Amino acid sequence: MKFLADEHIDLHAVKALKRLGIDIISIQDANMESYVDEEILNYGNKNKRAIITQDSDFLRLHAKNIENAGIIFLTKPLNISELIKEIQRILIIFENLENAVIFIPLK
Repeated sequence: MKFLADEHIDLHAVKALKRLGIDIISIQDANMESYVDEEILNYGNKNKRAIITQDSDFLRLHAKNIENAGIIFLTKPLNISELIKEIQRILIIFENLENAVIFIPLK
């Protein structure tokens, strides 16, 4: 499973996840800082990368049935270690996030 971290996700967390061997890039890595959310969602879908975000606009796009590789929505701010644990749990629990929204922290 591959991920794309939205602009509000801590870059230190992205780097830590990369060091753990998780296939993740940031919006900055993809040179998409000025892109609108729909373009980001389309990029994620095209590249099979689930979006990790705190931006509720992605939930609205999902509600419009726009195809996506998955949306991982942070319901509250998480520190780096919490985010890492949640992403690792997602990798264990889910095989595919296509067109799904996962709210973290998982309950």
